[in-house]
Amino acid sequence: MYCSHCGKELEEGAKFCSYCGEKVGSYSGTFPTKQKSTLYSDKSRLAAGLLQIFLGGFGIGRFYLGYIGLGVAQLLVSIFTLGLGSIWGFIDGILILTGFVKEDGKGKILEDL
Repeated sequence: MYCSHCGKELEEGAKFCSYCGEKVGSYSGTFPTKQKSTLYSDKSRLAAGLLQIFLGGFGIGRFYLGYIGLGVAQLLVSIFTLGLGSIWGFIDGILILTGFVKEDGKGKILEDL
C-alpha cells in the first residue's frame, strides 16, 4: 500500500502516512508530482555534488544546498590548512552524488540524478 499524497510505501493498516502525515485514502483525484509537492527541493543532487567536487574547498555545494554553517566550515578549513583541507569538499561531493545526503538545508528531499 502506498500513500496517495507522497507515494511512499505504507505499513499495513496505517491510518496516516508516517512520512508526510496525510490521512491514508484521502485521494484528491490527481497524483502528486515532484513539482507540486512541498516535500521535494528545487535543488539538484547532481549540481550540488559537482559543485562540491570542483569547488568544495570553498564550500560552494553546501552553500547551494542551504547548509551555510558547513559551507563556512569547509571554507575556513581550506584557508587554515593552505588548501589541504579542500579534500573534505571533494569527499563531501562524492557523498552527495552517491545519495548519503538526501535533503537540502530546509529538510526537503533532493531531486534525483
